[in-house]
Amino acid sequence: MTQASKPVAHTVAAIAALDLDPIKLKLMDPEEGPGWSREYADRMEVAYKRFLTLLAKFPDETIAPTKDVDKFWHSHILDTMKYAEDCEHAFAYFLHHFPYFGMRGEQDAANLRTAAERMHQIYEREFGEALPTGA
Repeated sequence: MTQASKPVAHTVAAIAALDLDPIKLKLMDPEEGPGWSREYADRMEVAYKRFLTLLAKFPDETIAPTKDVDKFWHSHILDTMKYAEDCEHAFAYFLHHFPYFGMRGEQDAANLRTAAERMHQIYEREFGEALPTGA
């Protein structure tokens, strides 16, 4: 994942401009999604965009999203055409997701915990508030 082809400021602006309303619609549906409230879906949209921003700004850091930011990401990925277009527009490449991080033994689980802690630290430093967790 190299950022060389697009200035970080352009990537950050493109992430901020993403239309994620279709993703939130599914996340708010009690049958097709987890049934989040509009307020919570909006909060997770902000947290997800901030997660993507951190990936763009700190490509050499290993960070991990919270469970609900990860759910938002999964829902975005499931809209395959939109996700591919959004990745190309924002990053100029397809942003892959590795869903097994933390599941491959004790050391991997420890690495996931470290990446989650790092995510919280960088998020708070960059955005001046704690990363939202839990519904």
